[in-house]
Amino acid sequence: MSEVLSSAPDRRRILLHRRVADIRPGRIDLRPSPEAMVGPLIGVGIGAAAFAAIIVLRGTLPVLALAMLLLLAVVLIPFAGMGLIYALYGTNIIFDGRKGTATFQQGVIGLGIGTVELVPFAKIAQFVVEEAGEDDADPLPTEELTQWQLTLVKVSGKRRRIGGMVMLRSFEMAALGPVIELGRALAEFTDKPLVLPEIEENQDEGA
Repeated sequence: MSEVLSSAPDRRRILLHRRVADIRPGRIDLRPSPEAMVGPLIGVGIGAAAFAAIIVLRGTLPVLALAMLLLLAVVLIPFAGMGLIYALYGTNIIFDGRKGTATFQQGVIGLGIGTVELVPFAKIAQFVVEEAGEDDADPLPTEELTQWQLTLVKVSGKRRRIGGMVMLRSFEMAALGPVIELGRALAEFTDKPLVLPEIEENQDEGA
């Protein structure tokens, strides 16, 4: 699924599972989707509730309970707040045509904040659209779901996941479509080959 950004015909957005790809001239960004805010919002809410309980019930709760609530608030509010900020403004992956690099932000406790790995376009061997589990990743817990992902393969053989889609297996092609669209955009952007799954190749041949 993709949509046009503003009125520019060469700008578009591809919606993936928990990520959004913004494609524009000279740059492709992959950032958290709005649904990524759900977890951090819950964490902030629980932390705020614990802090409010300390203020309201400080005269009735035992010291141990107050200490536990304080610890919960101190841990949850900062980390969930960082996650919320990252979900609003963070970027997971940046493909910069001017610099000729792909930048991967490394996650810290799942927040995506931390060190950065730079992959020059010259070190990219290809992009691969594949089903989850084909690169020794954890398989899906049920065969009722299908998960297609786009993987960057470096010349060294190292693989980095870029994004994917998860849907019921009966909607497999709907899950595959946005992943292939992003793969084609990145392959054209970096001038690297794109390897498609046999299911798509067979459809192309039959068309």
